[in-house]
Amino acid sequence: MSQKGGSSRARMIGRVGMEVRVEPKMVGNVMLLDLPSETAYRPPSDVTEVDDSVRILLELPGVPAEGVQVWVRGDRIEVTGEKPPDFPKGETSFLCLERSFGKFCRMFEVAGPVNLGKISARHKDGVLTITIPKMAERRGKERRIPVTEE
Repeated sequence: MSQKGGSSRARMIGRVGMEVRVEPKMVGNVMLLDLPSETAYRPPSDVTEVDDSVRILLELPGVPAEGVQVWVRGDRIEVTGEKPPDFPKGETSFLCLERSFGKFCRMFEVAGPVNLGKISARHKDGVLTITIPKMAERRGKERRIPVTEE
């Protein structure tokens, strides 16, 4: 599974020796890197961009808001929690078990003109929305500087 040649893709080797590819995604001027983690449940995510922010949306059905933690560590956003099983305790015979549950951890590394100091998170209808405000461009825009008289 290894790739030879000059590739700009980041690669990581997991515990079981499988190669996991980490594909950087460009969202406008912001680069978002979804880092792999070894957990039982991996909630699906979407990343969107609007004029003033980048948003990460994670599907967390059945996970209460108090069961989710969002951390900013350097340039990394970490979302952790646990999706509890919703079947009766005790002996249960499963004829089919396709829904996932368990602890989860999603990590996103953000690089670009964003303000991680003003990040916000909202949980509504089973969807966690993390909003990362963009910083105003410091270069390339024309603006008039007022001249004051002393």
